[in-house]
Amino acid sequence: MESAHRASTEPGAVQSEPCGLPEWFGRNLDAWSDTIETRGISEVIDSHDILIVHVNQQGLFDGHRQDANALASIFDGEQTRLVVHGLA
Repeated sequence: MESAHRASTEPGAVQSEPCGLPEWFGRNLDAWSDTIETRGISEVIDSHDILIVHVNQQGLFDGHRQDANALASIFDGEQTRLVVHGLA
């Protein structure tokens, strides 16, 4: 099951609003890993078989940055996928 959401441009809203994450949710790799692997933090994420995150190839994802590779590694399992879209 796949779901598409439009995110707000407010800082942190991209995670908290469409993903149903609580305000206290940490915005770090360990928090994302726990949410995806352990479940029980977000009913929105838990209600889907797979979490697909779409990002544009800019900012963090504009090249071969170590931080981007670390984040991408969290989204490379059976339950998750990261899709990087090139700029038009």
